[in-house]
Amino acid sequence: MNKLQIPVLGWDSGYKYIKESYRHPETKEIVNRKYSSIAAKASPEATDMPIYEGERYYLDKFALMRDSSEIIDLTDYMHLEKLAPLFLHKTLQDNRIDVNYLKYIVTGLSFAQMTAISNFKKRLEKFKVNNIQYNLKNRIRALPQGVGAKYAIEYYFKEKVPDTHLIIDLGFNTIDTVDVINKTVRPENVRGFKDEGIIKIARKLQDYLEKEFNERFALKEVAEMLENKTIFFEGEEHDLSDVIENLKAEYTEQTLNVLKERFAREFKRYRKIYFVGGGAYYINPEASKIIETVPNPEFYNSIGNLLKGEQILANS
Repeated sequence: MNKLQIPVLGWDSGYKYIKESYRHPETKEIVNRKYSSIAAKASPEATDMPIYEGERYYLDKFALMRDSSEIIDLTDYMHLEKLAPLFLHKTLQDNRIDVNYLKYIVTGLSFAQMTAISNFKKRLEKFKVNNIQYNLKNRIRALPQGVGAKYAIEYYFKEKVPDTHLIIDLGFNTIDTVDVINKTVRPENVRGFKDEGIIKIARKLQDYLEKEFNERFALKEVAEMLENKTIFFEGEEHDLSDVIENLKAEYTEQTLNVLKERFAREFKRYRKIYFVGGGAYYINPEASKIIETVPNPEFYNSIGNLLKGEQILANS
């Protein structure tokens, strides 16, 4: 089977999902894909699982089936930094990407964690998984989370995008904001807030489940339940739709109130505020006339990272 020859990969390593975007070499259409960033350590006997830094790991669906105590709750930057190369390996292998043909991988990191960007890039530049040695030196680029979405918004909305607007990226763990003034993003106009994303809903659902089932589920398991709106426990499936809808409504109202207070000037004066990221699904566009929700918002950073990479390549 031939390897996929693409020059640029847009990659968004999130706390809930890994998002990937690339341009199909034949159709030239942008292809988007995601998988869960859930991981669990595997025993040495699980020889079909990837080995990384001396340990084997279950990923995605395999990890989800492990005991809650074995699942790594990817809720802080240190876990993300450690496992990011393993997730990148999965991306490259699952898509059969020809690494030798690949010129740039453009990724992102919350502005709340941008002081670690140098270490993050180094982790992705050189690593080893399953005896495959990756050397991606000078091919990793990184943008603050939300900045990638700017390029996607301009790509899809074109002349409809006001010169001055606000982008709010609602992620699983963080909320990142990008203030675009006269089409320009300045460093002081990018901000990141930890522990304010969908994780707030997940933690409340985690507490609810512990009371109902007398078991403390890992946050990564709860994140899956948030999406599926069900839990399968002791041979029986339980519907969580009503509980989740109430939690979502509460989160949406609280988050919008906080954002309107924090960005009072923007909500009063700007023509558009774009919501992107997985949390954008929880935002009601009718809450304000200037709110703009986008299709497939969770991919806007990976798509924007791809587009930025294509710009870099064109100018190199």
